Amino acid sequence: MIQRKQTIFLFLAFVTTVVCLCLPLGSIELQGMGVEPVLYNMALAQPDNNGVNYDFFYAPMAALLVLAAILEITAIFLYKNRKRQARLCAFAVVFVFLWLLLFMYFKYFDLTKMGELQQSVAAYLPFLSAVFDYLAVKGIRADERLVRAADRIR
Repeated sequence: MIQRKQTIFLFLAFVTTVVCLCLPLGSIELQGMGVEPVLYNMALAQPDNNGVNYDFFYAPMAALLVLAAILEITAIFLYKNRKRQARLCAFAVVFVFLWLLLFMYFKYFDLTKMGELQQSVAAYLPFLSAVFDYLAVKGIRADERLVRAADRIR
């Protein structure tokens, strides 16, 4: 049944992951003068006189979120196999937490050389996605227990 509450949680997790992929994570407040660079999941956009230079060193963050989004949307359609669905949700949570660790590394060790990162709301969306994934796993396991209890009664 695709109309379960965990489907809603998985869809919300997918939407928050995709929105985080599309929005900037924040801007870097430079210590000197100049135009503030903007951090995206894929790259760091640094405006200069000739246009915008992109530093794709931050692309692994985008890769982790893309993997999490693929797992979340795939898990929605695996409603007949609850064990696999719960496993995919758990892997999505792992990828989101890896993203959070990588983001913290870049924030505190790499970007502090340039200035202070002023985070936007999009930087907190992966945490919200992990919460939705956790709620989906909890609902899937409750459904599995319910089905096993019904099988036991027969």
